[in-house]
Amino acid sequence: MAMQAIIMAGGEGVRLRPLTAHTPKPLCPLLGEPVMGYALKLLRRHGVSDVGVTLWYQPQKIRRYFHKGERYGVKLKYYEEKEPVGTAGSVKMAQKQLTDTFFVLSGDGLTDCDLTDALRFHKEKNALATLVLKRVPVPLTYGVVLTNSDSRVTRFIEKPDWKRVFSDLVNTGVYILEPEIFDYIPDHGMPDFGKDIFPALLSGGLPVYGYETDGYWCDVGDQRAYLQAQMDLLAGKVSLPHVSGVHETARTDAAARIEGTCYIGEEAILSPGAVIRDAVIGSRAYIGPGAVVENSCLWQDTTVQEKARVCGSVLCDGAAVRLGAELSDGCALGQRAAVGAYALLKPGVKVGPHFRVAPGAVVSQNVVNGDLNAPQWTPSGAASDTAESACSLCGAYAKVTGARRVAVGGSGAAALETLAAGALSAAGVQAYCIGETTEPMLSALVRALRLDGGVFASGQTLLFLDKTGVALSAKQSAAMDACVLRQDMPPAFAHPASVKRFHGAEEVYLASLLPPDTSRPLFSPLAVFSDSPLLLKLAEAGLRRMNARDVRFAPVSEAELRPVETGFLLSPDGKDATVFTASHTLTQEQKTLLLLALLYQKNGRLYDLPNVPRAAENIAPLLLPDHGTDCAFQRAALSDGLAGLFLIADTLRNGPLETLLQGLPETHILARDIACGVRDKGRILNKLCSQTTLPRTLGEGVRIQHEKGYATIVPDAHRNLVRVTSEAVNSEFAQELCDFYAEEIQKITNQGK
Repeated sequence: MAMQAIIMAGGEGVRLRPLTAHTPKPLCPLLGEPVMGYALKLLRRHGVSDVGVTLWYQPQKIRRYFHKGERYGVKLKYYEEKEPVGTAGSVKMAQKQLTDTFFVLSGDGLTDCDLTDALRFHKEKNALATLVLKRVPVPLTYGVVLTNSDSRVTRFIEKPDWKRVFSDLVNTGVYILEPEIFDYIPDHGMPDFGKDIFPALLSGGLPVYGYETDGYWCDVGDQRAYLQAQMDLLAGKVSLPHVSGVHETARTDAAARIEGTCYIGEEAILSPGAVIRDAVIGSRAYIGPGAVVENSCLWQDTTVQEKARVCGSVLCDGAAVRLGAELSDGCALGQRAAVGAYALLKPGVKVGPHFRVAPGAVVSQNVVNGDLNAPQWTPSGAASDTAESACSLCGAYAKVTGARRVAVGGSGAAALETLAAGALSAAGVQAYCIGETTEPMLSALVRALRLDGGVFASGQTLLFLDKTGVALSAKQSAAMDACVLRQDMPPAFAHPASVKRFHGAEEVYLASLLPPDTSRPLFSPLAVFSDSPLLLKLAEAGLRRMNARDVRFAPVSEAELRPVETGFLLSPDGKDATVFTASHTLTQEQKTLLLLALLYQKNGRLYDLPNVPRAAENIAPLLLPDHGTDCAFQRAALSDGLAGLFLIADTLRNGPLETLLQGLPETHILARDIACGVRDKGRILNKLCSQTTLPRTLGEGVRIQHEKGYATIVPDAHRNLVRVTSEAVNSEFAQELCDFYAEEIQKITNQGK
């Protein structure tokens, strides 16, 4: 099979830091062999000897190691990016040489996929592009691919949260492409195969297919996967040549114990009483007397001294763990980093290249920022875990969002609010302290003041908002988590900003909610109940500006109405308001539909937000949501109790509440949470989507349309459960739908046991 191939080896490997601080990810060793070396072995096995390699990060190191490819029996040609141009853009650099069908592989993936059979499939389908796919139980960090019964790709979902895991087939980054693919790759920008090119091909109706491999595949993208790939190699799960056992030049004392699946490299030394368990020990590594190394990988020239303990960790070239020190699960030491005697690194701590952790230190945060020539680092013990976490999160927020002007407010968390403002200032963000506020109020202020975002402090929790006042997306939150993990934030106080107290927040907030015309008197008797002095104060100020003539305010314990009054009971967080009269309390569905009807009268449009009942389609066509003014106001009316109060109260000028309810569509909504395993979440959506013949819509979960209603199934992002929400014209059918899908989900979870 005389073909060509391209290996994409330009990635920076930020999720693997500090392993990749001085070593490109394709050169990270798996049993002493660079990751990319296994890709070359695979290509050679299938008769491919003409291989191009795209480079960007530390390119000279890759060139020096692989040279022209002699040791692997291939001919290598390198294509170096002057600046990142995207996965597709990097491959396009080799366009002149790729004149026939060619393979594309990732330089940081480990697979023994049958490329010959994949090529056969590609030719049979007459495909322009074939993606090699693999089923994985938890596909959150991959690109999910949906295919039809003919294996034709129908949709791509890049790194979904649990609400969008409609398939367990993921993109492995192994492609078979025709040279015509270059007609669809632009010459500028950073075009990516998964995010840009393949979706564009689908939109154009071009033949893109998915080949499901039953071979081994692992994306060596983070430390856990990196360690797992080595154990899988040793366990024989990967059908590619590799070393194993104890190298003949290694020196292992008779009193040393080697347990489980291990590899001991050239000239490694195992002292008396050393215990090596399910581990990889690199060349010339030294393991001292009584030391324990388990579930770990040590690169070459590393040292673990007497009675030290290394568990679930990685030590890069020349790193050292001194007498009696301990590394917990998930730790990593960069090149020539050292941990002092009897120091303790708590789970997940990363130490950057050349850093020194002082003897006896107990370290709970990453040691990766600052002067690389610093002789040692010691933890401050002044800051609590909450303070450290808050500062890290605020730095990550500044890094991910690029925010420069941010509102900070809180509810009963003045200390945390002050801490967050200071941390943002240290990261170069202008922080405006609002003081006591509600989450909806802070959200409205972000929009009204045209800020870049907001931070809401409550208890020991920080909620981060984007420039539209909405909580950060799952993708942004994941990026923040990655920044915190790597401690890859702006250096503190490099470009400090000030912290300012913002005055007039209540006036700005109310102005964003109140109707434009408040001159006409509002004679309808109103009563507002809340145990929050702030909410009562805001409600009173707003209704007075609306020229309300008969209104009273009271705590929740006094929530009784006179026969003529319309009552509003505000929730403690300010996000909701129960609307009622002396004879009737609106259901949540009635209140939402009423608000939507009033919004439609004002704006002439409705947006299909997640909390909009499907019955709203009987009021007006539902448009896709955007972040325009109208959409923002609709979102506020549905998630801000005061916004809903003012909107309904304004309409009461024209008649009593009962009149407003006339003509609203009838609907009943039920919800139920069903417990499941973490690996069941994706299987549930996948099975339900493939089994149903009814019309379905994929969005946040899957919505399945029945003759008399809808059922929506959404996996919870944080808990091991799936929520079933049914909506129908009567309560009986809503219950029937809810019961039916609860039983179906239970069947699917039982099948996976």
